[in-house]
Amino acid sequence: MTTILDAMLERVSTPKLIAPSPSRAELEQMFRCAVRAPDHGRLRPWRFVVLQGAALEALGSAFEASQPDADEQKRMRLRSMPLRAPMIIVSIARLDWEHKKVPVWEQQVAVGIATQHLQLAAGALGFAAMWRTGDMAESGPVRDYLGLADDEQIIGFLYTGTADGEPKAADLQPLDEIVEYRG
Repeated sequence: MTTILDAMLERVSTPKLIAPSPSRAELEQMFRCAVRAPDHGRLRPWRFVVLQGAALEALGSAFEASQPDADEQKRMRLRSMPLRAPMIIVSIARLDWEHKKVPVWEQQVAVGIATQHLQLAAGALGFAAMWRTGDMAESGPVRDYLGLADDEQIIGFLYTGTADGEPKAADLQPLDEIVEYRG
């Protein structure tokens, strides 16, 4: 296992993923990492759905149903999108819109951080991942397939598996463009 700094410094999005994906024991370790995300008010606003096998095909059907007017080529592409990885972990925010101290954006950020923890943990365990969102995160048929309540929001689809080839290293932004020191 790598150190957390190594996992963070080496993290890249990996669009080409193949089997194997994490085992149940490895997933549980990843989820234990995820729920260590900062969580103002201890709301625990996260929920995760792990999709594999036939569940990925069903998600593809929900993707297709999201665009009923699409031509056949587009519908085939939509159906196949979830099959780009052997596993997808859907990160879901359970939002408390009425909370007096913790605004919705903080709850969304907490789930985003939990999702990043999942991605880092996957990398530390030797797996790779690609965080995707897009129109499907707002789709009615996708929400229905996942059983989302009215107060829930998809934060990301974490495509997870083993890198198919060497992942492309990301260009690093110069720190002097983003960091300001004072005092």
